[in-house]
Amino acid sequence: MREYQERYLALLRRASALSGPSLEEMTPDEFVEEAARTAGEEAKIVEQGTELLRRFLFPLLDDILSATREEVDSLLEFASKLMSGDVGLHYRITMALVSYARHTGDRDLLIRELYEMGMSLYNMQSMLSPNRIRLYNTRMRLCFTECASHFERDYDEITDPETRGYIHRSMGNIPLSYDTGDEKSVKAKLEAATRSIRILSDPDVRAKTPSLPWDRYLYASHQQRTALLGYLRSGNAGHEVFAQVLESAQIVQEKQMRDMRERGEPLQPRWRYAYLAALYHSGAVHLTELLDGIYGLCGSCADDDFGSQSAFAHLGAPAYYMEYSKKLDDRRLDGEVASRIKRLTDRMCRWLVRMPGNGINETAMFALRQFLYAYRELPGCMPFIELLQNTFAAWLPTGYIRQWIAGRTARLITGWAIDDAAGRLVGFLDTGDEAEVARRRGEIMDFAEKAGVLYDTGMIHFKNLESAACRGIFEEESELMRLHAHCGAQLLAAHPSTRGFSEIALGHHCFYDGKGGYPVDFSLWDSKARPMISIVALVDTLASTIPETASRYRPAVPLERAFAEIEEGSGTRFSPHAVALLTPRRREVLRESLRVWRKEACLDMYRRREGI
Repeated sequence: MREYQERYLALLRRASALSGPSLEEMTPDEFVEEAARTAGEEAKIVEQGTELLRRFLFPLLDDILSATREEVDSLLEFASKLMSGDVGLHYRITMALVSYARHTGDRDLLIRELYEMGMSLYNMQSMLSPNRIRLYNTRMRLCFTECASHFERDYDEITDPETRGYIHRSMGNIPLSYDTGDEKSVKAKLEAATRSIRILSDPDVRAKTPSLPWDRYLYASHQQRTALLGYLRSGNAGHEVFAQVLESAQIVQEKQMRDMRERGEPLQPRWRYAYLAALYHSGAVHLTELLDGIYGLCGSCADDDFGSQSAFAHLGAPAYYMEYSKKLDDRRLDGEVASRIKRLTDRMCRWLVRMPGNGINETAMFALRQFLYAYRELPGCMPFIELLQNTFAAWLPTGYIRQWIAGRTARLITGWAIDDAAGRLVGFLDTGDEAEVARRRGEIMDFAEKAGVLYDTGMIHFKNLESAACRGIFEEESELMRLHAHCGAQLLAAHPSTRGFSEIALGHHCFYDGKGGYPVDFSLWDSKARPMISIVALVDTLASTIPETASRYRPAVPLERAFAEIEEGSGTRFSPHAVALLTPRRREVLRESLRVWRKEACLDMYRRREGI
């Protein structure tokens, strides 16, 4: 590799190590100071990494067709080390190498890089799961399908076993690119997985390249077919799907049992669940037996185990328990289900709060989002807003501080709005006139505080993207993160206690004049929540001034600059009526409040963690 590549990887390691200050043996004041220092160091790392790429890498990628083979080889080695730490940069490099391979006619390189590009797209799409937004599926499918097409086109001409391996891996990954939300997609996913299984099982194909790990590839394809359980849960699948999913689940289960007997490896709870679920969908076990089995899996890993299987036991399995519990018809079991959900929720929060540092890998992040989307607010269970706050306090303390301060800021500004222009709030929360707005002042301010806490919930999909890299954000990533408005709205809308805040999460980046911002399919002027969305838009800008809550992609800005940005955007980005609330005297109140709230928010975060 080149020197700049080694230096960039060293920066990436430094960035990864800066997971934020530990709360152990640290006072709240020390935590705030250390968090601000860490954010400042992260900003310097981003500056250094961006400069390295701008000087050395981007010119090469821009002129990739003129690259020497030595330069290409260095890119290949560099990219191989980026997948787990900087998927966005990995994607940029693989795109360039695909172009180079097409231009030079390097078939082996093209096959490899099509596979690598497909995996980059898969990792970016995974950030959106379990939300149903499908941004990268088609591009992912094109990469894997083109790579797999070489099996029919020129497989026998290819002599490199590794290249043949990429063909089979791509063929096995095509099912990843299909959603399971409709019958057509399920059929295509099933056909792709079954075709891969058939080819991988063919002794004549295996004989052509005996050195390849055929059984591992075959096992992965059976896992892919087992993943169609998600569609079976919808209750719309036909007998063919049931039979093939059950077959694959049985094969996966048998391998798990064999590995346990021969190598002493424990049964993985993820695939034990899959086998149980397949038995249920085939009619072999009752729903109550399935729920009991899943509940047992939730306790199969210790609270001080933070591996991928433990993430499934603490997050994924409880999510499946809650999903399947919705199918129960016997209302006499509601109390037991609620009691179990409460225990699973408390255990999940304890596991998060004990996690070393404040980082969490993408596998665990997916399982966490799965838990949040599947959560059930049954009587006696934790309200969803409390669950979100506990999750942030445990997993991302600086994120909790930002939410807490944003909530207080929204409450304060809403009080000013009621004082100055109560008429502009008439209709909000079904108020009938100014007198009712004034009479319900406390209720409206309580709502505003919760709105400040919740409006950025969708960023839970992209926290790893925010903190993973050591460079500026790419346009592709910026577009991806804009989806946090949709993701947050859908997550909040799924739960009774937060449903009323969904439109605020969706619209807080929309421009007041309708000529900018996002999402473009949301009409601010048609929303009854418009007065609160206008206030939260100010809050979002003001929240960016808190040093300890900054990220590599959202650096802290001075408060005066935030005020200037709000003033400049009055009438375009921001409501002029909301901007008018920030008089010079009130700006001083905000300045002092933000100073005090930083410590109060940190103290509250510590108290919440202790409660967990």
